[in-house]
Amino acid sequence: MPRKKKTDEENKKESSNEEGKTKRKKTQKKEKFVDAEALLDEYLDEVVLGLGISFLKLKPEEYKEILKEPFVAAVGQVKTKPKSKTIINRLTANRDAMMEYIAMRLVRIIDIEKMNCEQFEFVVYNTKKAIVDLAPKLYREALKRNRKDLIDVLRYNWNLYGIVSPIVCPKCGFSSIMPDLSCKVCEYVMSMKELKSQINVIQTLKDYYSLDPEGFKEILTSGYFYYTAEGPIPPSKFRPSPQVLAFEIVLNKDEKKTLSSIYNNPHAQ
Repeated sequence: MPRKKKTDEENKKESSNEEGKTKRKKTQKKEKFVDAEALLDEYLDEVVLGLGISFLKLKPEEYKEILKEPFVAAVGQVKTKPKSKTIINRLTANRDAMMEYIAMRLVRIIDIEKMNCEQFEFVVYNTKKAIVDLAPKLYREALKRNRKDLIDVLRYNWNLYGIVSPIVCPKCGFSSIMPDLSCKVCEYVMSMKELKSQINVIQTLKDYYSLDPEGFKEILTSGYFYYTAEGPIPPSKFRPSPQVLAFEIVLNKDEKKTLSSIYNNPHAQ
């Protein structure tokens, strides 16, 4: 059957529907969200005060560069302008993480050596997860400024967030000696003699003998052992792991002689 021709009224309806759809699309396209970056310009002073970082004495552009990313995230995609207090509350919901973020951004825009006292202190106190990378620079700068108090803070944060070693560096006092005997913080290279002295190698192995005579015998026979935070480990029991700092300790002639007498005369200890 031939298709029925559309009436003028039907054509008008279709045309009207199409126009309606086009208008709705235009309306959707015209939806406006709050410009978070522009809002940062408006709220900058309030946010700086609200976060308690005005003492950093940065230029407005520097504050904006540091705060832009978390501020935009805190505002979100909204059509109604949020109050400054609302945004500040969101930024400070996890204050420690926020301060750590600001400290790391500060390091990016200002060289550590060029920071004023307040800025440097702020970075030292708030460097947590980045301590492994920043400790050497921060330690050197604190030393240069004769800030022993800040070195203590760094040492504390290292013990919480750093690569904690069972061996303490004799130079900087951080638990940061690596298996190659170099210090991760001050770059001091420890001697095997210093390492043996620190762990009191003879006494340590004497104590180990009372726990594991067979393991002690293996150490004596092989002439070396591994030392970790758990204590001595005979070569056959050692299992390398990226999470465990292990030090290979080779016994010298005199140490072997002393330890042999212990093994042969256990009651003479």
